[in-house]
Amino acid sequence: MLLAEQARHLLREQQLAEAELLAFRKGEHGNLRVGAASIWMMELLPKVIARMHESYPLLQVTLSSMNYAEGAAGLQDGTLDAFFGGFQIMEPLPSYLIRRPLFVARLVVIARAGHPIFELPTADAAALARYRWLSFQSDVAYLDNIREVVREACGQPLHVTAQCDSMSTTLELLRQGDYLAFLPSSFLTRAGGKGLAVVTTELPDVQFNSGPIFRRFLQQNAAFTLLLDTAVREVAEARLPVPGSLPPKGGGRAR
Repeated sequence: MLLAEQARHLLREQQLAEAELLAFRKGEHGNLRVGAASIWMMELLPKVIARMHESYPLLQVTLSSMNYAEGAAGLQDGTLDAFFGGFQIMEPLPSYLIRRPLFVARLVVIARAGHPIFELPTADAAALARYRWLSFQSDVAYLDNIREVVREACGQPLHVTAQCDSMSTTLELLRQGDYLAFLPSSFLTRAGGKGLAVVTTELPDVQFNSGPIFRRFLQQNAAFTLLLDTAVREVAEARLPVPGSLPPKGGGRAR
């Protein structure tokens, strides 16, 4: 299996003729295939790619929305050159991939500002089990963790009544009904979270890094280097917390 992945990786580079490869490395032309999670797709990459195209107008970018599992599969089977999104830093990578964490996100329970759960100073397990939940894209594993915590604490299951792959639709559903969702806090600060608020809970703290995972040969690509440098500046201008800057939340409560 590993040999097959390495072969697909080598094939990607061998498919480019020597002259074309040189032009691609200079950023003059070629096709850069990028997958990205929702925050990157909606809030960060549009500006970053537009700035890159000001200097490298002939480089084609194929941009696809996907979660981490889909991005990891695309990087391994050779159908993607880079993925921008959240990841666990301890996960090992093949030698032909590079990971660069640019900011850290914290998962929190989100609801509309007028949700009845805000009548409680802190939502305990029973309160979390009382309301409908939304599942967004790749949060299934995180919701499974919540289910276990809630079931152990109060013996009640969580009821996921809607699943959605669209970030904008998920946020609108939250605004329109008494739903709960377990989402990155950046959904409120960077993704049109008006009318929504963070629910204070006793859930364990969940943080993850976010940034690009890309093919090693892209280090020699001038356009991608500019794209990555621009992404670093965009994250800094957005004042997103850098890796290691968020301490564990005190007392197990969301902030």
